[in-house]
Amino acid sequence: MKIPEIKLTPTPETEEAKLAVGFKWNDKAGYRHKLGGEPDRLSSSNFPKCTDCGIKMTFYAQIDFIGEGYNLADCMVIHQFVCFDCFTVESQLNQI
Repeated sequence: MKIPEIKLTPTPETEEAKLAVGFKWNDKAGYRHKLGGEPDRLSSSNFPKCTDCGIKMTFYAQIDFIGEGYNLADCMVIHQFVCFDCFTVESQLNQI
């Protein structure tokens, strides 16, 4: 199953949150959040298999790091996968 891509835009509501978002060395980092579609720079051959049923999992979401103060190992993102048969989930931390 493939989920249609839905871009997510950070909307910090406080001054502290506004200062936390973004990265001074790269204007894309901190803004690469999305639901569905294809994960950035990750081939479907690298999608995990469900630990319960063995079927290749569906890419569900990509969550970017927040900003410099919350950097995930040099601008990595979290890729979230789900098995729609078993509802098992798995996350990966990947460099994009």
